[in-house]
Amino acid sequence: MVKVRVSALALLPVVLKGAEAFSSRQTPKMSGAAPKSTLEQSTRTVFEVPLVTGTSTMASPKREKILKEPALWEYNFGLQDPQLKLPHGIVEFETPPELYTVTEEQIRTLDEDGVLHIKGVYDEEWVDYLRQATGKQVDEPHFWAFAGTASKLYDYIQRNIWQTNKAFSRFYYHSAIGHILAQCGRTDEIRVSTDLLMVNPNKGFKWHQDNQNGPITWDEGLRFWITMDETPKDYGAPVYLKGSHKNNAVDEEAVFVDINDEKLAEYKHKQLEFKTMPGDMLVWHPRTIHKVDGPSDGIWTTYRRVLGGTVAKGGATYRDKRGSGGILSDLGRHTLKDGDKLQSPFFPVIYPHFDIQEAKDRDAGKVGRSPMDIVTKIGGLAGKASGKRFSSFFKVLDSRES
Repeated sequence: MVKVRVSALALLPVVLKGAEAFSSRQTPKMSGAAPKSTLEQSTRTVFEVPLVTGTSTMASPKREKILKEPALWEYNFGLQDPQLKLPHGIVEFETPPELYTVTEEQIRTLDEDGVLHIKGVYDEEWVDYLRQATGKQVDEPHFWAFAGTASKLYDYIQRNIWQTNKAFSRFYYHSAIGHILAQCGRTDEIRVSTDLLMVNPNKGFKWHQDNQNGPITWDEGLRFWITMDETPKDYGAPVYLKGSHKNNAVDEEAVFVDINDEKLAEYKHKQLEFKTMPGDMLVWHPRTIHKVDGPSDGIWTTYRRVLGGTVAKGGATYRDKRGSGGILSDLGRHTLKDGDKLQSPFFPVIYPHFDIQEAKDRDAGKVGRSPMDIVTKIGGLAGKASGKRFSSFFKVLDSRES
């Protein structure tokens, strides 16, 4: 059999046209509630993976990928519901969001270093819930994961997972994530700007800053990671340049960062590495320069499952980023215009409390992406300027230093 690699971008127009036959209001239920498991191994796992005593890391004696890539016909459309029971006896839409106190010292660390590692935020019940949701999602991949997965960036990656997978939306509504980020951002409101479910970043990403933050400015947002697995020994740990969120050297449109630039000399050697564990949380400023090294051969023999993204602080306004790479994290069919207050079910409030009407709109399929709207929005990316922006992005790939 001859394998032919086709660019995900080249296939996009064909797949988008086919997607129009499917309504975002379809609500197929994922195949049954997953059983309680501390591993929640996907059925796409290539081989059986034993649990390493004393850790939650799944290890393999062979250098084989732990996940198989989905075939094109295996992708799903519309809303998905893995039918998971919420932890801690939480009753959907009735139980208030949980609380978690962040100390003033931790907030100062975030302000000064540009990144904060909070250990053990989520207990075993929440970690298991997220693992089950992730396992079900990988088993029944969604169409909106196609481009990132087919491009080999990750074994599985899906933006705005909360829009299509009910389990992740309920995590935002009922867990302590909103309270934590409100304290970190010293704000009275938190909205989800964009999020990502990320499983195994293949070879990783070179030094970069985040520009896929949704329709907000850097200062209006906070980035976050919630980890479901122990960091492998030799790779996979995120590394940040301490204080680099204060730099004035990197252009707002840039993704790739050359840390040998003399204007970054004061940050280059101040590297903070975090060996995260299940239930840990990382919070950082969108401008903070960082990287993640993957295995040199791009083969993950363990899971590295992360729920991450960007939230908007209170008072944020909608920024129309058409014509820039930033539009790729704002492909919803909402009606907000540049300068409008960021208030919409497409960017749901999660602190001080989720909005029940926004949640109902999401469940009714009113919050989603239209193929035609996507074509309209990304149309402005054509041209030399955008080519340079994407060149910057692709330099980020394959983070192992030569």
